[in-house]
Amino acid sequence: MATETMDSILPFLIIIVPLLAGIAIFLLGVRDRKGFASYEGLQTAKEETPTSSLPGQPDKHAPLRSAILMVATLVPLFLVLYLYPVISRGVVVTGRLDVLPPLGLSFTVDVFGYYMVLLFAFFGFIIVLYSIGYMQGDVFLNRFFGFLMLVYSGSLGVVLAGDLFSLFLFFEFMSIMYFVLVVHDGTSEAVAAGVKFLFMTIIAGISLFLAVVVVFREAGSLALDTDGLIGDVSTLTLLAFIGFVIAFGTKAAMFPLHFWMPDAYSLAPLPAAIISSAIMLKTGAYGLIRVFYNVFGPDFWQAVPWDNVLMVLAAFTILFGSVLAIAQDDLIRRLAYSGIAQLGYVILGIAILTPNALIGAGYHITAHAFMKGCMLLCAGVFVQGTGNRSIRKMKGIGYLFPVSMLAFAIASVTAVGIPPFNIFITKWHLSLGALEIAQPTLVFVLLISSLLNAAYYLPIVYYAFWGKTGEDGVNVQDKGFCRSKLLEAKPVMLVPIILLAVGCFVFTLSLTNIPLELVQSVTAMLYR
Repeated sequence: MATETMDSILPFLIIIVPLLAGIAIFLLGVRDRKGFASYEGLQTAKEETPTSSLPGQPDKHAPLRSAILMVATLVPLFLVLYLYPVISRGVVVTGRLDVLPPLGLSFTVDVFGYYMVLLFAFFGFIIVLYSIGYMQGDVFLNRFFGFLMLVYSGSLGVVLAGDLFSLFLFFEFMSIMYFVLVVHDGTSEAVAAGVKFLFMTIIAGISLFLAVVVVFREAGSLALDTDGLIGDVSTLTLLAFIGFVIAFGTKAAMFPLHFWMPDAYSLAPLPAAIISSAIMLKTGAYGLIRVFYNVFGPDFWQAVPWDNVLMVLAAFTILFGSVLAIAQDDLIRRLAYSGIAQLGYVILGIAILTPNALIGAGYHITAHAFMKGCMLLCAGVFVQGTGNRSIRKMKGIGYLFPVSMLAFAIASVTAVGIPPFNIFITKWHLSLGALEIAQPTLVFVLLISSLLNAAYYLPIVYYAFWGKTGEDGVNVQDKGFCRSKLLEAKPVMLVPIILLAVGCFVFTLSLTNIPLELVQSVTAMLYR
């Protein structure tokens, strides 16, 4: 039976609202309407501070900028929620813009695209709400939030793209805009991290473009609404597969394409790391799933062993990221390496090529977003409140930030994969998928990963509340001192933290696990 479709402008509106908001916020930085020579974004940190951020003076753009940011994130979220009854009936929402001939821009919201755009829309609001509080007092805020919205818009475009050409354009736009966030602070280290990221972005972009060209030559179409564009095995199709893996593997920080991520996370403003972890990295996972199931199709993989290479890389990425995470004393870098390992779960689930494994991979996209998003938000509170990023100097920090550290503890237990927290469902389905293809070694990899997660997260929580006194931490014995120095986050930052902490377990304890049901629907669609 043919799938029912509905033409709508809503996918375009979901993308264009934050795009226009980003441009509007960026233009707030223009202080001379005759040109851009005095634009705050073209200055360096050593030059004069923008008039909107002079010390001791209020940020004159703050009210308008905050209003634009709220509109730019709430409108897409409401539009996505409005589409839920339509998507739940199995209707595919489509749209098209006849620009960039002859291919144009096409948009498709099937159940997979809806699952992703719902996640992105929610986290877009969460990240902006948190960032308004976190970035307060920083300079060049119009530039930062302008480009944050552009990255967000590009990410939405990736998961709403109806063909590979549209996906390629939004993917490149998102990546290039993110470069500005990485170099925001203007230090030599930040610029070096930005150059490294840009170098990997160029490689990924060339690889993706090559793969798209090959697919168009072989299939004569770039649509993503099929069960497989490529049917024949050839040197060109292998070349396309390699291009896709390089492009999307880079964005998902898969070994050996991961090395941009630790520096980018630790040297960019923390909200930039958060939008990468919760949203941008997921576009890489999304792209790989589309490639495996819509470009090549499930039947194609019966004839080639290419998926085995990705399976090995994913398993190694899980262990590699976890081991390196243990070695990091910088909290943000530990979270970055942990993120590399966590995205390895998604890639592993894709490569196993069974329905259970795909459910595990898809569910982990949400589970990781809540878990790692919560951790990064909490880390921002700790770092901003104390000026310290060294884990060994965080003993007793739980007395200064009790709510934030409790949320961090919940996210830490979630990462280990203990029921009833989200990642238990991830590892359960990945393990079932591994056993279905007679690969018990992969189950062992998941168990080792859980132990490593416990090794590099749980001690942070333990020492935060029960750490010994000394020069490496706050004096936890002086409870009066700690109460007088309570540094808990401001409400605009604390509310997102609590929401994400609750999200680490509320779905598994609910009568209806909405993310799991959506992922099961995605799997049914891709294996139809």
